[in-house]
Amino acid sequence: MKQTWSDFISAVAIWAAGVFVLMFYHGKIGIHSEWMPQIVFGSFAVVALGSVIGSLVWRNLIRPQEANT
Repeated sequence: MKQTWSDFISAVAIWAAGVFVLMFYHGKIGIHSEWMPQIVFGSFAVVALGSVIGSLVWRNLIRPQEANT
C-alpha cells in the first residue's frame, strides 16, 4: 500500500507540473480558456485513477514476486 501511495503522489506531481506549464501556454497551443477547467479536472481524475490502478496491477499481476520482497 505504501508503494501505491508513492506512485499516486509521483503521478500527481507530474500532472501538477503539466498543469502549471499549460496555464501559461494554453493559448499558444490552441486551447481556449473556457476549456481549461474541464481539461484540468478531467485529467486529474484520469491520472489519479490510472496511477492507483496501474500500481496495483503492476504489483499484484505483473510482478507479484517483487511485491513480497
